[in-house]
Amino acid sequence: MFQGTIPGPMRSIVRETSSQWPSGAEVYVPCCGNFTIERSIAGMGFALHSSDVSIYTSAVGRWLTRQPVGIQLREESRDELGWLADSLDDGVGTVAAMMLGTRFLASVGREGLWHERVVRSYREQWTAKHAETVERLSGSDVELASYQVEDVRSWLQKVPGDAPVCSFPPFYGGGYEKLYEPLEAHFTWDAPQYEPLSDDDVVSVLGAITDRPYWLTASNHHVPELHQYLRGVIKATPRAAPFYVYASEARTRIVAPRQAIEPVKAPRLRQGDELVGPLRLSLLKPGQFNALRSRYLNPKIAPGAANLAVAVKDGGGRVLGVFAMAPSTFTPDEVYVLSDFAVAPTDYPRLSKLIVLAATSTEAQLLCQRSFSRRIRRVATTAFSNNPVSMKYRGLLRLNKRSPSNDGGWRYQLQYQGAMGQHTLTEALKMWVKRWGAR
Repeated sequence: MFQGTIPGPMRSIVRETSSQWPSGAEVYVPCCGNFTIERSIAGMGFALHSSDVSIYTSAVGRWLTRQPVGIQLREESRDELGWLADSLDDGVGTVAAMMLGTRFLASVGREGLWHERVVRSYREQWTAKHAETVERLSGSDVELASYQVEDVRSWLQKVPGDAPVCSFPPFYGGGYEKLYEPLEAHFTWDAPQYEPLSDDDVVSVLGAITDRPYWLTASNHHVPELHQYLRGVIKATPRAAPFYVYASEARTRIVAPRQAIEPVKAPRLRQGDELVGPLRLSLLKPGQFNALRSRYLNPKIAPGAANLAVAVKDGGGRVLGVFAMAPSTFTPDEVYVLSDFAVAPTDYPRLSKLIVLAATSTEAQLLCQRSFSRRIRRVATTAFSNNPVSMKYRGLLRLNKRSPSNDGGWRYQLQYQGAMGQHTLTEALKMWVKRWGAR
């Protein structure tokens, strides 16, 4: 129902730490965001006081404290969104509309089939979705003693010096403005006047929070001034940014990602083995894919969850490599290659090209269409390299875009795209043997 912004282990730490605070205390939560902290410690006997400045949070906070929500549809948006105006009742109905709006308003007025389908889907299902959200909100057990629409810098000055404070301030400058920009574009309310938090402001706010006996805060970057209060480091998933947890008193915790693995009993192609046809594809369980990826994929590449993982085997049943796919978010007839890699070491230095050929074969196309229930015509993928082109994809896929890498370990981020289903596995093996199959 609420869109969470902190990982589950963090919520457990919040509840564990707050259990050591004085019973029945008045707890203050500035920058309360999605009320994750309040939900984590609900039912522990605290009187919760929250504040924020965003339209989304203020809608929820005012409703939880039985204040009028005070949000209306802008006149200039009535042509596009007039169909939801009747849902704005200055109470739980408005809150439900704000929550649903965070999921589709960014697509309103934008060109493209995907954006058009998103808006049309919400419009056609609005009555049912809105009623369901209202029902779920009505069952919330979160209770607030007060909620104020106020900037964190001034609000903290009013908080009693001995009261516990728990807060996760925005982790980047201008965070609120970017996050809720679609809501602000279509709805009007009595928005407060304030200067957006800069990165330096975030550090100063953290300092104000810690000037008291009981407190807990976190940041997605290490704060040297608070190093003596570092109580935990949380990295919930391999691709997630780490959270650094600071508290006046708390147990020390380290949370690291853990992936389940399963054995792959099929033999692998090894040095001295000759690759023989015909090729065939074999579905992998998630744990088997994780095991092979951990063994053969470049460790600099952060792993991701695959919707479809497939092993490529030769005529002797030996695993040659693996590719993993996911349906494209924006292009209906396209799949995204999350990873593709060959086993090693072998006598074939360009074995990875055979895996790409297998991943774009007619047989792979049929697997994708069956798994994703849609027609598939193209593939796309991203390569990170210190060279301006990827030799693995060169000659097989088309380079669409080259840009500086957003990963510090590489110079270039390369976007590739190509057709799918233009050759069979048999044709792929013949092509590879002729052009790249030298030992």
